[in-house]
Amino acid sequence: MNLETLVNEVALILQDSSFTEANIITRLNEAQLEIAGGMPSNLGSWLTPPLPGLLTIGKVDTATDAAYVAMPDGTGVYADFQRDLQFVASSDGVEIDLADSFRSFVETYPLLDKSGQITECCEFGNKFYYQGIPTTSEEVTIHYYRFPTDMADDADEPDGIPKHLHRALLVNHVCWKIYELIEDGTEEAGANTKKYLDLFLAAMYKLELFIPYENRPFISM
Repeated sequence: MNLETLVNEVALILQDSSFTEANIITRLNEAQLEIAGGMPSNLGSWLTPPLPGLLTIGKVDTATDAAYVAMPDGTGVYADFQRDLQFVASSDGVEIDLADSFRSFVETYPLLDKSGQITECCEFGNKFYYQGIPTTSEEVTIHYYRFPTDMADDADEPDGIPKHLHRALLVNHVCWKIYELIEDGTEEAGANTKKYLDLFLAAMYKLELFIPYENRPFISM
């Protein structure tokens, strides 16, 4: 579904002119951003996994006087980082070990002051950490999940969300959030809020099952 159709779907449900086209577009973009960033899983106590369509390959240039640099922010050649650093390779194409967590990384390198070839790295707080610190800047290749691109033109389609779930995810998310505002404090508050929340959560369940197994946490049966 394109942006024009999504906006019309929401407007048809709401039948409320106080929610303008611009307002609905903002909410649709907020919805895809929230879905891409991860929501509470239907399958366990974790966030839903990243959307495979948003996996991208970028590069960062290491510093020579610090053990970290900023992750791509979208202002340069490469797309902006949202979540889940997946793979890292040196300028020679050699894989660099990715630490299990920032805690394990700093336990191994508590001072973050070792010079030399990069042997281990991690992402934390939108920063790319590494040890050692190359004496000359090195271009490192990274695989990660970027932010979805906002929809703006009528023909634009959601970024990273499977086509068969465009309506079920985005329209229901927007209606859920809008009805939270409309029904707040009213007599019989919550009927439409619950309806569209339930529809959205059902769509998120389908999305999570649709995502390839390698992108999902292991579930012991």
